[in-house]
Amino acid sequence: MAENLFEIKWDGLEEFAELLDKMDAKSEEIVMDEMTKFGMLAEEGTKALVHHDEGTLEDSVSFDKAKKEGKDIVVRGGSNLDYALRRHEEPYRPGVHDKYSEGKKWPNYYLNGRGRGTYRKPNWRGYKPGRKYMENAIKAIEPDYDKMNARALERLLRADL
Repeated sequence: MAENLFEIKWDGLEEFAELLDKMDAKSEEIVMDEMTKFGMLAEEGTKALVHHDEGTLEDSVSFDKAKKEGKDIVVRGGSNLDYALRRHEEPYRPGVHDKYSEGKKWPNYYLNGRGRGTYRKPNWRGYKPGRKYMENAIKAIEPDYDKMNARALERLLRADL
């Protein structure tokens, strides 16, 4: 009885494994770079949409570079100020209100929860500055997420490994 044996041998498997290791490192580098850029866009949007009274909250907004945490690549950002969450979540107060700061009074400064400084800020990608500033920034950059992924894939395909 004749035996029909097939032998498949992969010459260069060691070199291929080495290439995969290089590809993993390179792909991680590319994805981290693209995620960092996306985080900077989120920071830009958040700063553009946060209310502006004295500028303290706006100045406190920052996003970190992308970091690897386990198998995930993460970008974190926001504000370290105690009242940042309150400013984000608190409902608008209807009506016209005065501003009191450092012993001074500015009559009719706030209109329906937004101050003069906030009203002077331009819209950003169709969103008005004010409450829900971070949520609105993320909504505004959602289309950029797909673009970021496409750019990362294109870079991976062109990468010299």
